Amino acid sequence: MSGAYDGGYGDSQSGTQASPGRSAAKNTLRPVTIKQILDAQTPHDDNTFVIDEVEIGNVTFVAQIRSVSDQETTSTYKMEDGTGSIEVKQFKDNRNLMVEDEGLQVNSYARVLGNIKQFNNKRNITTQSVKPVTDFNEIQCHFLEVTAAHLHFTRGPPESQQARNTSGGGMAYQQGGATSYGEDTTMGGTGGAVAGMGLLPPGMSANARKIYAHLKTRQDASEGVHVSMIAQATGVPTTETYKAVDELLSHGVCFTTIDDEHVACIDF
Repeated sequence: MSGAYDGGYGDSQSGTQASPGRSAAKNTLRPVTIKQILDAQTPHDDNTFVIDEVEIGNVTFVAQIRSVSDQETTSTYKMEDGTGSIEVKQFKDNRNLMVEDEGLQVNSYARVLGNIKQFNNKRNITTQSVKPVTDFNEIQCHFLEVTAAHLHFTRGPPESQQARNTSGGGMAYQQGGATSYGEDTTMGGTGGAVAGMGLLPPGMSANARKIYAHLKTRQDASEGVHVSMIAQATGVPTTETYKAVDELLSHGVCFTTIDDEHVACIDF
């Protein structure tokens, strides 16, 4: 855990903060999904945003660039993370053109750090930083951080969760609650039954998701399943199965085992 949202902890466990708390909130950094940004409450005014009943300041998220529009003073990126889409506006005076722009291409992934703005009931992000993602592990790590922050503010710190589980109160949560990012609809999950499905990178093809879900249900998946067997079990044509498997391998969510045609998925 990077501790990016540590500044948001403390006295903000329930309700919005008083004036001193609001000042402190401006100095926090909260990992979020785009859906959380779009669903954030504005109890005081259009400049105050609340997620999980906690006022937030700066936010950070990882998403895929869908379009880029350059103007004289700003660049506008339309970005999507699988939970929603939003426009990110970056003033050119704040950019390191030689370093960052080289990797900020359409369909590439980038990390954004900025502030939520609202005008005419439409939200966007004004950013100090848009940096290309060079390691796809950062995508998975970000969603795990989002999950940790959300659980901290809605269910308490880890020690309180441990106490609940040891007392027996956590059994219902373990069996019927949201145990992964993919199952928590407040963060953009679909409530899917396959654990870890929501942690797949945004933009994955339907065939890749279908094959990943199949591998997650196989008891022998850790030993690897031959591509031809995957095609037969999922009904995906063999040529398309190879493409989907290559997609999963390139995103780092699957790996080959005894040879290049036996595949297993990484457990989240």
